[in-house]
Amino acid sequence: MAIPLSEFVKFYPLRAKGLAWLFGAGSSFSAGVPTAGDFIWDFKRKIYCAEQSLPLSLYTNLSDVGITNQIQNYFDSQSECPELGSPEEYSYYFERAFPSSIDRSHYITEKTRGMELSFGHKAMGVLLKNDFLKLIFTTNFDKAFENVASKNISSLEKWFCGDLDNANNALRYFQAGNRPLILKLHGDFFSERIKNTTEELKEQDDILKSILSISLDTNGLCVMGYSGRDNSIMKVLKEAILKENSYPNGLYWFIRSGSEPLPDVLGLISSAKASGKMAEIVEIDTFDSAWSDIIKGFDNLPKDDTDKLSQSYLRTANSPIPKKGSKYPIIRLNAIPILKYPATARLYKCEAGDTKAIKNLIQESKLPLLAIRKKTGIVGFGSDEDFKKAFADYGDYELDMYQVTEKDIIYDDSSMKGLITNSVSEALINGKPLRFTKRNNRYIIFVDPKRLSDPLLSSLKRNFVSLSGIIPKTKLIWVVGIEVSIQYASANPLLLLTPTIIASKGEIKEDNTLVAPYIKEFTARWYNQKYDEILNSWLEVFFQKKKEISISAFSEIKGINAHFKLARTTAFTRSN
Repeated sequence: MAIPLSEFVKFYPLRAKGLAWLFGAGSSFSAGVPTAGDFIWDFKRKIYCAEQSLPLSLYTNLSDVGITNQIQNYFDSQSECPELGSPEEYSYYFERAFPSSIDRSHYITEKTRGMELSFGHKAMGVLLKNDFLKLIFTTNFDKAFENVASKNISSLEKWFCGDLDNANNALRYFQAGNRPLILKLHGDFFSERIKNTTEELKEQDDILKSILSISLDTNGLCVMGYSGRDNSIMKVLKEAILKENSYPNGLYWFIRSGSEPLPDVLGLISSAKASGKMAEIVEIDTFDSAWSDIIKGFDNLPKDDTDKLSQSYLRTANSPIPKKGSKYPIIRLNAIPILKYPATARLYKCEAGDTKAIKNLIQESKLPLLAIRKKTGIVGFGSDEDFKKAFADYGDYELDMYQVTEKDIIYDDSSMKGLITNSVSEALINGKPLRFTKRNNRYIIFVDPKRLSDPLLSSLKRNFVSLSGIIPKTKLIWVVGIEVSIQYASANPLLLLTPTIIASKGEIKEDNTLVAPYIKEFTARWYNQKYDEILNSWLEVFFQKKKEISISAFSEIKGINAHFKLARTTAFTRSN
């Protein structure tokens, strides 16, 4: 039976300096790195499509149970494949998908590109800086923990990261009692001896394993974001239990609420308890939320350090969702699936101003560009020549690519999410009698008042007496519109469509105060059936008779365009 995180928080500050940590892929999920489970399904997808001569693009939505069942049935029919959920799945499918170690290294590099430190990493950085976090083991290939150390410890001589290429140096650093120490048990994707397949894992570097083993004689161990899938590491943890004085500060294995640990993990905890050692399963919601609570248990951290832990840092909510309902009524939702969104954007490296300055330059140039300011430069979509013209005053530049990651559209405070929402709005109106505006962080598409007679608007006309009019007692024009926004649910990006009306802005203050009450009264009469009809009419404008559409923010350009693929069928739900 698992204990709540609050129980761990009570005693952790007292034992922190005597507890080592072991982190797996789950600790990097909120930083944009896939989990081990995500990797496994991607391997299966690539193998299945290659061996069945099927296009990968048809099997991108791995949250679709129908797709995963189809793929899994293929492997279930092959006796040599490990069972679904087996600890051997990761290494078996990785090696089968990429037999070459070079290709495996390149794959990991691509999957870990573009990651940022999440709130959890930053909280760890505070503890690392203040000598409460001394020993970190990780099976991850990314640079998250090195980045945590480098950002919080000014001198490179005061911490060390050991991997397969410098194991002897890591051992000397460990034996000398120097800390903090970070050990990458599966190597680093820059290492020439990266370990990530079954045979390689069985031959895990003896030196790195010995450091882990010896540390368990004098430290307790906390395990987070790690499933326990590879036998080489689990063997070290199990053998340590046989030693009389091992795990002096306990063994704590963190799992996500609602999930079940592997049988090997449950067996490890049971064996530890049977040997008289402190050992518990600890339930958490996410990596970030866990560290948010853990760091609250310390009352002796410098205020300057804790003040930097802003609540706006990236966090991922990954709590389990209820089972699918099967009963009526069916409730229709105003969301359509985003099947594809831009994987890359243009990166214009230069000494630029902030996002406001960037947008002012675009407005002044009257060039068709969509861009924001990021730390690495100007990021956006449009013609390369237009980038050069609009930002010529910034001088020297370099054109590069910016990777758009899943987390860019997960977090509401992400500037990239704003850029993607802006881009899909422009793509939806491209070539249509529609216009687009942004009002107070709301993205609204509306009918072009100068093109009300366009045949494409006939579906909307069936639901409105008029598509435009004048707000009473003012000179302000209103037009029919629809608000768009992007949400992420159950690993699926969705485009939310909310019918509304929008009014022009006037110079007379009294006129503007009449706008909100008029819109509220106008839309209040849109009950379920009426709302459904209006939503359908907008879908007809965007999709016509098609079930799916591929759209772009710009017509043909020489540069990076924003391409999207949308499905017409809106989401729905049933009650349990």
